[in-house]
Amino acid sequence: MAVTTPGTNQLTFALVGGYAGSGKSEAGKLLAAVTGWAMLDKDTLSRPMTEGLLRAMGGDPDDRHSPAYLEHVRPLEYECLLKAAWENLECGISVVLVAPFLSEAADGQWISRVTRRCRRLGARFEAFWVDSDAESMHERLISRNASRDTWKLAHWSTYVDGMDLSLRPASPHHLIDNRISAVRPLAEQLESLAQRILERP
Repeated sequence: MAVTTPGTNQLTFALVGGYAGSGKSEAGKLLAAVTGWAMLDKDTLSRPMTEGLLRAMGGDPDDRHSPAYLEHVRPLEYECLLKAAWENLECGISVVLVAPFLSEAADGQWISRVTRRCRRLGARFEAFWVDSDAESMHERLISRNASRDTWKLAHWSTYVDGMDLSLRPASPHHLIDNRISAVRPLAEQLESLAQRILERP
């Protein structure tokens, strides 16, 4: 059920980040559903481009870890996501952006640039970080059975060793507990956070 607060029309740029398998896409959809904000998922917006570009480069369309992907393709994915966000905000539509944001959210300068542009558009910046543990993420990746997770699952120990589960955005943020053992259901957490944000003057 959507959360409604009479008179609330503050434009919002809501960043939803976290590791693969943390449940950030589900969190983003829940946030969009209760607020009515536009849902912009990086994978949805850019996956066909990503896969086609990797094939054209002679690579694996499911590659999400090689230098070729990280240096040449990943920046384009985030550029597409942000362009869609800015265009929506310019039209007066609040947005929920879903992507890992592992490098971006931890970069204070990146956060500052985004926040300044939000202010110019009359929008507030809200960061949501979906926290989980390795066991919960592993189970979710197995369950969703996506080809882009093949490398992660096949090299799980290596992948986990490269994680920093203490990573948080370099700005005030809303921390969402999405471990399988979490006390509060994900939907309840998102609805409560959305209500608090929408009630702000």
